[in-house]
Amino acid sequence: MKRNTISIAAFILSFFMGSCSPDASKKAKPSKSSLQKAEILCWKDIKAGELPPEGAYYAIDSLVKKWGLCYERIETGCEVNDSIRTIQKEADRSNDKYFKSLEKKLGKNWKQQFDQELQVLDSINWIKISEQITSANK
Repeated sequence: MKRNTISIAAFILSFFMGSCSPDASKKAKPSKSSLQKAEILCWKDIKAGELPPEGAYYAIDSLVKKWGLCYERIETGCEVNDSIRTIQKEADRSNDKYFKSLEKKLGKNWKQQFDQELQVLDSINWIKISEQITSANK
């Protein structure tokens, strides 16, 4: 039991503090089509750093589908440079507009309700991922 707890803690720590390999940043640069999509009114979720384990995005993916939201995750890799910062700024502006339109459609507190549901689903999802890691380490 103690070994499993240490394994899970090590996994979580490495997930949040893991170093990036130079190759990962080259593979995960946003494509030109991703940049062009930034002009569509949609929630742009910019993710920098190492990719999480399989299944880590299940909660948000299922929730945006349930809520009928336009959602695009853009994984930039490990290297955060000026072009990535520019993409983030553009995404922030686009997200502000999109979220304001959603307030009109779904109500002022839609984001708080969404975040609460996401927190519950993420908790359940991370328990499942931890169990999979534990069983793989046996």
